[in-house]
Amino acid sequence: MTPIRTFLALPLPRKLKGYLFTLADQIEDTSDMINWVKRSNIHITLNFLGDTDPALIEEHANGLESLVASFPPLEIGITDTGIFPHANDPRVLWVGAAPYDNKLSQFKSRLNEYLKQLGYPVDYRKFQPHITLGRVKTISRHSSFIHDFLAEQVNEINFEITEMKWYKSTLTSAGAVYGEIKVFKFNTGDQT
Repeated sequence: MTPIRTFLALPLPRKLKGYLFTLADQIEDTSDMINWVKRSNIHITLNFLGDTDPALIEEHANGLESLVASFPPLEIGITDTGIFPHANDPRVLWVGAAPYDNKLSQFKSRLNEYLKQLGYPVDYRKFQPHITLGRVKTISRHSSFIHDFLAEQVNEINFEITEMKWYKSTLTSAGAVYGEIKVFKFNTGDQT
């Protein structure tokens, strides 16, 4: 079977996606070339798995389902705007996501351990949860966009994440197209 590009992510509430999409729209500068993330694609990436054998997905999903179900939902809030790697070399525009306790870091640590056992690549840098809004193609020398983006006030919005999703990513000329492979529910305590 032909491998597919996949990643694990935390989906965001529809209302929050709408707010973030509007936030990006407010500061867009037509002289700059930014590939904005489509509203439907806005999420928090946990692990980029890269080329994945479709024949192994069901088997690996069983372990992921158990892992996710052993954790309660995650309480998160958005913080401020940021840029990777830095303002002098802007490539990724993002909004920070701050967990309200250490559940997310514990979950991410356990997830990394499980993925490593399965042979997936694991990034051991400190996890900085963020929501990618756009990727910079070019910025005009005279543009105030980076300054405006970093100065943008972000509303304090708190939200709960009740599931993790496994996505496939297909690269097209119009950008990445995401397809849902599996959904894993955190333990909400419901017995239904």
